[in-house]
Amino acid sequence: MTLGQSEGGLRVVLLGHAGGRRADGLSSYTEQVAQELRRRGCTVYLHHSADDGPRVPVPEEMAISWPTLRFKTVAIPRPGFRRRMEAAMDLQRPQVTHCSLSFTLADGWVGRLAQRHGSATVATFHLPFGAEGTARGMVMRQLHRFWLSRLGAYQRLVVFTEGHRQRLLRLGAGPERVVVVPNAVDTGRFRPPDGGRERRAPGELVVGYLGRLDPEKGVGALLEGFAAAPLAPGARLVIAGSGTLSPLVRRAAASDPRVTYLGQLVGADARVAFWQEVDVFCLPSTAEGLSISLLEAMASGCAVLATPEGGLEAAAEGGLAIDPRRLAASVAERIGQLARDPDLTAKLGEESRRGALGRHGMEPMIERLLAIYRDCMRELETPPGSG
Repeated sequence: MTLGQSEGGLRVVLLGHAGGRRADGLSSYTEQVAQELRRRGCTVYLHHSADDGPRVPVPEEMAISWPTLRFKTVAIPRPGFRRRMEAAMDLQRPQVTHCSLSFTLADGWVGRLAQRHGSATVATFHLPFGAEGTARGMVMRQLHRFWLSRLGAYQRLVVFTEGHRQRLLRLGAGPERVVVVPNAVDTGRFRPPDGGRERRAPGELVVGYLGRLDPEKGVGALLEGFAAAPLAPGARLVIAGSGTLSPLVRRAAASDPRVTYLGQLVGADARVAFWQEVDVFCLPSTAEGLSISLLEAMASGCAVLATPEGGLEAAAEGGLAIDPRRLAASVAERIGQLARDPDLTAKLGEESRRGALGRHGMEPMIERLLAIYRDCMRELETPPGSG
């Protein structure tokens, strides 16, 4: 569109993530962005890996499922990808190409292809970062460096926090390219139960975790900490998700009647129901971007336990800190603290809800993205040196 047109005519190619077999923050982000853009009249084409599953937030004829080789979160396009992607770009003629990193290892090439087609280019940088000075932090720094060197064709790199922005700047990204757009959640859909959350007796608490079951998420420390916490028999730990630690969680559920494993939850309705039953969300992660599960828990009025890397800054007044240097012991202490003090749990839940409403609503997020799209399109329409 020209800048004088309404956003109703805007054509966006979203290189993102579908659901069905996949159910994580990346698929939730794609779902949210696609739905909100379409509500504003944009035409959205979704490209995704076939390994993600068949659930897409656009009409089926607007989605392209790409065959890939998948290794954990890395998707490698199969032969013929570049030829077919060039044909797709010719047909769809996007005015904005928005890549939710990483779509495939060819994300950098796709950005250059979009650029040649005259499309504005934006990439959302989902990669988490670990604590400074740790081995995981060093690995994540190198991954950031790897991707940053391949994203030169993207006019804007979207990150979720100022801390993430500063890390990219230290790696050499231009300050005008890196913009902060906090992750968001539908605070109307994700909300506390009608009539308020059930009041627990001292010692009884429902602790929840929803997300990937991988080592960097601290799931093992969560299980160990819950088992060690001073709790009443009625306390529960409810875990949902899938990943390399799924067998560990299954074994814990089989050996401890207080632990429930729900498997992978697909779709927003299942996640809404999950958060309605949970008092506390525990995220002892050692590497995180800005967890959508964290924001869903906050919007639902759950208290939050998190490491600084897990999103404690986002939880703010609604959260208590988990010490990343002693994860399991710290998880046990914090769970025990909340179990002893139902008033504190309720207060943190109320603060979480206020924080979600004030900082992580869907409307500000999508309006900020649209403003970034317009800025990038304006740059393409303005000849170099004429500004």
